[in-house]
Amino acid sequence: MMGTTSIGKCAHLVLVTAAPRLGTKCLMANNLSKLRNDRGWSQEFLAERMGTTRNQLAKLEGGARRLSNVWIERAARAFGVDPGALVTSMEGVPIVGDVGAGGRITYNGEEQGGHEMADRPPEASEGTVAVRVQGDSMPGVAEDNWLIYYDERVRGFPDDWLGKVCVVWLPDDRVFVKRVFKGRDPGAFDLVSTGSYAPLRDEEIAWSARVIWIKPR
Repeated sequence: MMGTTSIGKCAHLVLVTAAPRLGTKCLMANNLSKLRNDRGWSQEFLAERMGTTRNQLAKLEGGARRLSNVWIERAARAFGVDPGALVTSMEGVPIVGDVGAGGRITYNGEEQGGHEMADRPPEASEGTVAVRVQGDSMPGVAEDNWLIYYDERVRGFPDDWLGKVCVVWLPDDRVFVKRVFKGRDPGAFDLVSTGSYAPLRDEEIAWSARVIWIKPR
């Protein structure tokens, strides 16, 4: 049943140069704030030791900016700790964006986005991520604040996913959660939402991912 069980298997990612992987780096949570608070330091003090601004540090602590290897090295020197102390493995998946009107996804932060973590579904891989439904954007499929999980994406759209709820990336960089059907034109697809939203007809799909789980919160 949707909301409590898996709704299908997901294909593995077909890697090409234009395909950023979503989710893998988000399985690590940064410990900047904890280490700073343990020492009684202000953000201004730590920012000065790291050679940055308080505003940038606040974004790093909050997850609005990814804690890259460069920042990990700077913070490790500032705290006098091993770089491994800056990150902690998380047994969950990142919530990388929100689903709004018409099933359109807005991603949070950088490409590897997602700071808040969600429960890991039974069939999750290292590439599994979640998006959060906002309001009544997906009536009959998911309610407000429910989570939609999907796995690593593939180029184009596999025929055996037709009629299923999927995440689709269009060539103009719009991303939607839609039920997908064949369009009138060869290689084109109709993207259908629930509720009163008009379908998108004869769209080209650049990338796709199968939704593997939908879960209330």
